[in-house]
Amino acid sequence: DEQDKIICFGVKMPGNRVKNIIKDFMFKVSKPQLSKIHKFKDIHKGEDGYFFGNGISIKWFDLKQFSDKASIGTTFIPFHRSFNDLNLKYLMLNEPFWFYPAFWTKYVVSNTSQPKTNRAFQKIILENPDKDFFVDLTNFPFLRSRNVNFMFQKIEDTRLPNDFITNQIDSYSGGMKAGITMAIYMGFKHIYLVGCDYTHLKTRALHFYEKGQGFDYDLPPYEEEFLSAAKEFIDITTITIDGKGEFLNSATYKDHTGCEPIFQENDQLVDKKYLDALNEWHNYSIFWNRSNLKQQEHQLRSNESIK
Repeated sequence: DEQDKIICFGVKMPGNRVKNIIKDFMFKVSKPQLSKIHKFKDIHKGEDGYFFGNGISIKWFDLKQFSDKASIGTTFIPFHRSFNDLNLKYLMLNEPFWFYPAFWTKYVVSNTSQPKTNRAFQKIILENPDKDFFVDLTNFPFLRSRNVNFMFQKIEDTRLPNDFITNQIDSYSGGMKAGITMAIYMGFKHIYLVGCDYTHLKTRALHFYEKGQGFDYDLPPYEEEFLSAAKEFIDITTITIDGKGEFLNSATYKDHTGCEPIFQENDQLVDKKYLDALNEWHNYSIFWNRSNLKQQEHQLRSNESIK
């Protein structure tokens, strides 16, 4: 498709090919940057910890109840009002080209341009020097800070055994996979998944920063191959509102914390400045009130029809 081609070094080529050329080049020249994560090996050996996703179940949880263990978070958990109440030491921001200028993300790599969100993350990184952020290597030209550590597809560390999880299976695409992989690398013996709703037997769609209570969503077994491999290295328990995990050990929020789950809306959990930033995505709004999949699809069609 001609629309998917761009000019790079005077040659017209598909956008995906450009991205792969850039990734390959950066990987070869940036090994010193990638080796910085070696200091995290076994830093939490034998400990229990939490991993925070973005699932809508978080709307029923008081996150302060999860402040007793060192934690890893992904993507938008820093926007939650309880962010600073957690013992959250590490953030996974492993989206390629995330911090590039808007023209690049919009016209070159065909990602949704999110300048407000990106500026918010840059400020969060600067204001939290005590936390380490793990960022995809492609962002190296546009993001530098002492607490930023770069990753790329797998952990390059000669100390790791040949059967380490990154040598067995893709362990990097997606925040949950990258977070669990880092938990294994850091030596955690048990990780509790909070807000990883696709690992629940009764899956609920949407995220904690979106309006409404979400809706039941039928999915094929989520990342079963990766999670089965990960369980060979670490114990994993997923925290649910009131159900069970699909094929992971599980505990309800009440059983784990002793507290009843209480629903809160997105504007109770997230400051308006972050809600406004998250609302900049094309053909999407975090303020839509969706209670089933058909409402979601109808809203998308309605938006397309008024363009």
